[in-house]
Amino acid sequence: MTYATDNLPPVHPGEILADELAALNFSATKFAKHIGVPPNAITAIVNGERGISAEMALRFARAFQTTDKYWMNLQSNYETKLACKRIGEKVAAIKPLLKVA
Repeated sequence: MTYATDNLPPVHPGEILADELAALNFSATKFAKHIGVPPNAITAIVNGERGISAEMALRFARAFQTTDKYWMNLQSNYETKLACKRIGEKVAAIKPLLKVA
């Protein structure tokens, strides 16, 4: 297979966020207030119950001085790994289309 598979388990971006907040000694509530969102939105992400939207990625990028792409890539990689676990065998059975010269 040539898609996002490796032997590592999928990591929800909320785990990364939780680590970053812990390193800064920020609670989910304090961080939510800092970036102007409801605390339950951050708690849901940290608990793996909610993904990171583009709008949230922009806020995280600004707060952590990263890029929005960093956060979106974490989300995309997580979702791709879950999809691979669900339908990987079906995807592997798909025959590639031939290039037409």
